Amino acid sequence: MRLITPICTLLAVVCSPVQAADGKFSANLGFDYSSGKYGSQTKTETWALPLSLKYRTDVWSLRLSTAWLRVKGDGNVTPEGDPLNTSRTTAISEGMGDISATATYNLLDERTAWVGLDISGKIKFGTASTAKSLGTGKNDYTLQTELFKPIKNQWTPFVSLGYKWKGDPEAINYRNVWLGSVGTDYRVTPSLSLGGSYDWQQAVTRTSGSISEAMLYLSYRLNTANKLNLYAVGGFSRASPDWGSGFILSHRF
Repeated sequence: MRLITPICTLLAVVCSPVQAADGKFSANLGFDYSSGKYGSQTKTETWALPLSLKYRTDVWSLRLSTAWLRVKGDGNVTPEGDPLNTSRTTAISEGMGDISATATYNLLDERTAWVGLDISGKIKFGTASTAKSLGTGKNDYTLQTELFKPIKNQWTPFVSLGYKWKGDPEAINYRNVWLGSVGTDYRVTPSLSLGGSYDWQQAVTRTSGSISEAMLYLSYRLNTANKLNLYAVGGFSRASPDWGSGFILSHRF
């Protein structure tokens, strides 16, 4: 499920506030698959159907998101790759994931300032089943800032930096962690964009590794209301998935 986060962040950064000056509702539905060992001896496979609802004005963006999950593994990690102090014979677990609420404020408008600046606050509510290893059962809190700069209405490089306060699951002490990403979007035509990002996060425990992964994506506007995003992710560390891919279909009302 963590694979969905980078592309949602990137797409939010590169969408100019001018596109939603009057306030717009949008809904996103997709499919996500990831596979990796996450530092253990066994593989965990995760299928996710992410759903999010978003409202955006000229300076504010509010998002509520969750996902239906199907996880095949021994339950030693969450769908986000966080280690758990549980283990079972390899089995399949299904259910709803955590619910997340994000509020983003556009502090600097890239149309009038030399750079765009967004400040975001996120709460991940620990609503997913701990018995099924679909979550930690605890809340996480993240504060993040994103800088982005459109260049000639085609290139939009960006960099983000954030800090996450992790809730501790049973019998594990998580660390609060720094996280960041860097990437770019390139608008090929008014309807077609492509780009990518590199994402990093500190290790959440003393024995786990840091997250290190890259994403490539393609975004195609089907019409004035609908957009399709395709993406693929590759991991470079034992705390990251070996690979993942998926799509997100967005509809703006």
